Amino acid sequence: MWKSFYNPDLGKVETPQGTMTLPKIFLPLFLEMFLMNLMSTVNTFTLSFYSDEAVAAVGSAGQFMGMILNFYSVISTGASIVISQNLGAKKEKNASDAAFCALFAGAGLSVLLGATLSFFSMPLMRQMNLSGQVLTYASSYLRICIRVSFFAAFVSICSAIFKSYGKPKISVFVTLGMNALNALLNYLIVFQPVELPLHGVEGIACAYAFSEGCAAFTMLLLLLVLPFGLDFRHKSIRSSFRILPKVLQIGIPGGISTLSYSVSQVVTTSIIALVGVQAVSAKIYVSTLVFYVYVLGLSLGLSTSLLISWLTGAGKYEQAYQLNLQNLKITILLNACLSTLLACFGSVLLRIFTDDPAILSIGHTILFFDIFVEIFRGFNHIEENSLRGAGDVVFPMGVSILSCWLMSVFFSYLLGVKMGFGLFG
Repeated sequence: MWKSFYNPDLGKVETPQGTMTLPKIFLPLFLEMFLMNLMSTVNTFTLSFYSDEAVAAVGSAGQFMGMILNFYSVISTGASIVISQNLGAKKEKNASDAAFCALFAGAGLSVLLGATLSFFSMPLMRQMNLSGQVLTYASSYLRICIRVSFFAAFVSICSAIFKSYGKPKISVFVTLGMNALNALLNYLIVFQPVELPLHGVEGIACAYAFSEGCAAFTMLLLLLVLPFGLDFRHKSIRSSFRILPKVLQIGIPGGISTLSYSVSQVVTTSIIALVGVQAVSAKIYVSTLVFYVYVLGLSLGLSTSLLISWLTGAGKYEQAYQLNLQNLKITILLNACLSTLLACFGSVLLRIFTDDPAILSIGHTILFFDIFVEIFRGFNHIEENSLRGAGDVVFPMGVSILSCWLMSVFFSYLLGVKMGFGLFG
């Protein structure tokens, strides 16, 4: 019975670096994303001792940061699939060229965009309907973090390269170190056991920037010294960039899809801000908890995408199809169970962040609504990433844009503001 539900042979691929299996990819990927979100949770938890306004500000600015980082993922996502498909087809030079041009293009894009947007932090946060102290905090946090967002872009692209070459554990260890450093700096900044020149929201932003910078430097160094056969020192920019159109052809529709979701979430947060600061804080706290369910399905989806890229590159289409169906069943079951547990213990978990009775009441109810969201989100994570791994990126992009803007944004405004249901709407 177990064999009919989970067949380990479906998620098995032979690579030059050894046998790649679903657990070997999923576990490090899950741990990496879990740790990345833990960094956000630590920020939220630490700032909850400072003020709920600071939490609302950093959460709102963080959503905008997430949107920009997802824009950078156009390159890392495209590069990951192109590298995997070429490695599956035993075209190592093409895979190496894709890795090189991804790093080069990602550097140029992220430095230019980050420097430009840092000058508009205040008007950008004002567009999210923030005001007063929350607006001041959010603007300061965004200005610092967006200016050094090229660190996060490097981390994303290097991580994608490591995963494509079957070495996802490297990203996990680097991310673990980054989280430990970030947590230590947050503690020192907020609780001040020793006197430091950094304080509050700006201090938390500087801690985030420094931690990301250390992770980016470490990953780049490892990429250069480890024996992947990338041979960056002998690369020609002109010859390597001939593969960039293929990277963008796959990455842009996927990036538009992800960007559309992120922008819609920013707009939704600005709609929630019309309801009040308590509603924004409740959303941030609930989103922080829910992401631990979300990240499981997303990790399985990205693992599926990577394996399907290898399988389609090798021409093993039936195995790719059966792997997709198997992982879809697993994800839906896990999402349903974990989101139900989260809803049952929601009141206890929310008290980690706040004692405000209004926020606790709203948040607990929203967690029960989220059970249905997570079940259907499982379909999104597996099917969208499976199609993307196989090279079909236009159809999921269209579906994603339609659902984000018609269902999420339009009905958020209609139900939440116009019909007066608040955050429940």
